Amino acid sequence: MRKFIIDTDTASDDVIAIITALREPSIKVMGITVVAGNVGLEQSLQNALTAIKVSDTYIPPVFGGMSKPLFRDLVMADDVHGSDGLGNMFLPRSNLSIEPEHAMDGLLRLIEENPYEIELITLGPLTNIAMACLKAPETMNKLKSITLMAGTGLGPGNITETAEFNVYVDAESLSIVLDLEIPKLFVGWDAIMNKGFLTRQDTNYLKNSDSSLAKFAMRCTQSLDEYNQKLGFDGFELADPTAMIAAIWPEMMTKCIPAYATVETKNEDNYGQVYLDLSSKTPNATICIDINPDLFKKYLFQSLL
Repeated sequence: MRKFIIDTDTASDDVIAIITALREPSIKVMGITVVAGNVGLEQSLQNALTAIKVSDTYIPPVFGGMSKPLFRDLVMADDVHGSDGLGNMFLPRSNLSIEPEHAMDGLLRLIEENPYEIELITLGPLTNIAMACLKAPETMNKLKSITLMAGTGLGPGNITETAEFNVYVDAESLSIVLDLEIPKLFVGWDAIMNKGFLTRQDTNYLKNSDSSLAKFAMRCTQSLDEYNQKLGFDGFELADPTAMIAAIWPEMMTKCIPAYATVETKNEDNYGQVYLDLSSKTPNATICIDINPDLFKKYLFQSLL
């Protein structure tokens, strides 16, 4: 059985990604580390507990982490996901508990207890991961791999012309994580855009199904859907589930390229842009630049129905 740790700034699409992992029998989620990003840390923690509860499988430990980026003020996406991150459902507080250990320490302990076995999946800003790298880089290099929903690949950004949200929130943290000497897979915005996408036909199918889980998934993404409608889209991308499905079922990815990745942290105009050198340097990452949308939907629906 494969062992995952999920680092998340839990909003609507993060919840669906967590559910996907928890409901896959070949995966054991060893822990969920939570960071501020889409919403503040406290709300993100509550949303992670909600994901566990609605998945109705098992209860991995949940650890609270960093409430702001390393050097900058927190930028959130509550205009996209709703003020609670879950489409303004305003659910009651969960009765599940949060571990007393800091996310950084919980992550490091779990890696030491399972050396070279843990696959880390990051769905938000990388502040928790950077802190763990700064504290114990030798332990972080005992990860089996890291899959990051981060960057724009070869395409445009989604918060600025050149930056993807998770990187833009804390580019300095990504710069630290890039120094890890482990396999790194980026599933970025260009691979997700128009491919990790639910059409109106898809959303109606899920809403009208007999699955309470599918109905919940569509309700918690209501603000995301409305935000995309204002932009002229009849549907919406599910970025974090796309990255999670890529980690669980890599056959969904149809094109990946090796690259030497760096990130802009100095120039404000391009802050958070991930630069990819495809020729002159030894690659430090694999970049997914295309996926099979039919397989994306197959595995997503399989998880929710």
